[in-house]
Amino acid sequence: MDRKVERRMVCTIGIWQIIDGLITILYFGLYKLAPLSGKIASEMSSQASQTLNSSMFTLTCTFGSLLIGLGIMNLVIAKRYLKDEQIAKKIGFFLLAQGIFSYFILDIPAMVLSIATGVVYFAKNKAMKRMVIANTKVN
Repeated sequence: MDRKVERRMVCTIGIWQIIDGLITILYFGLYKLAPLSGKIASEMSSQASQTLNSSMFTLTCTFGSLLIGLGIMNLVIAKRYLKDEQIAKKIGFFLLAQGIFSYFILDIPAMVLSIATGVVYFAKNKAMKRMVIANTKVN
């Protein structure tokens, strides 16, 4: 059995997570935090506003980098490790764990795609195992 569907779904997840990470860094990190320092500067001292702005920027960029890293990892998994006629449980568990992580960060598209891909992956694993058992009984 081929893994064409799973490869496409994992590539889609990877591309989405890279785009999501870039949006997080560029929009929320750079664009949204710039006015924040101007609003807070009138109420707080300049040193406190710079610390708050710096901490939020660092957190936002770290989270965005995590998403970009997951996206690149998904693209590598799709290219290298999703081979036809290969049964491996680790990839399915990784996809399901990624779906749970996406649930907690409220990344709904990644969650749906990850869990759906994990379920399809395990279903094809089961079908391949049954096919191997059927072939050994016939021979």
